[in-house]
Amino acid sequence: MKITNKKKEIKRITTCILTLLLLAASPVFGQNAMDYFNLGQNGSVTRKKIAYFTKALELDPGFAPAYEKRGLLHYFQGNYNEMIQDYETYLELAAAKPEAYRMLGIGYLKLGFYEPAVHNFGRAIEMEPKRGTAYAYRAEAYRLRGKDGEALADANRAIKLRGDLRAKADAYKTRAKLYWKVGRNQLAAADLKASYRIDPRVPRWWRYFLNYASPEELRSAAPFFIVVILFVVIFGLRLKPPQK
Repeated sequence: MKITNKKKEIKRITTCILTLLLLAASPVFGQNAMDYFNLGQNGSVTRKKIAYFTKALELDPGFAPAYEKRGLLHYFQGNYNEMIQDYETYLELAAAKPEAYRMLGIGYLKLGFYEPAVHNFGRAIEMEPKRGTAYAYRAEAYRLRGKDGEALADANRAIKLRGDLRAKADAYKTRAKLYWKVGRNQLAAADLKASYRIDPRVPRWWRYFLNYASPEELRSAAPFFIVVILFVVIFGLRLKPPQK
């Protein structure tokens, strides 16, 4: 009889321990917005991260950081309407910061709404006048609106000021387009060369080539690269993969 009771006691203790371990290992057990937010922060799959941030906002619609994080993920996925909505809500709930306005401006720029893009980049510049990133993006928005003078001024500022190298590379490209438009081809080619040299998206071997290529060589090589790209697009799509 005593042995049976002892077995029951051991079984009960074991069950309690296993239950506590399962609760400790469970990622979310309190239906708390912060728990889901942390899951989104620590996750690695974008779709799931968005779902966690969405769940956090369902539990707490005023949880501003979740809007910001989810908005950035929408940007990377190309969901610019959702991105804009999240960043606008974030700015309604939290203290204004330049990065949020920059992201809003990029969203509007991607969708082709240049007026609100210029406005939001301007807000970011007001808050960080010595950082070149927003100038670079606003320069392209101005160019697409046909305001070449404002575009050139912003591109010049972005190139001189500190900031993201990708944005500075884009400022060089915007200025190159403006130079080409007025026939200043040598300056345009030089700006393209400068852009590709600093752009972290450009492979290193291509930057090595640019260190030795002159603007004249770049201009003469441009038609060749266009022909190669067209060849790949037209004929590459028709090629079938080899049979196993």
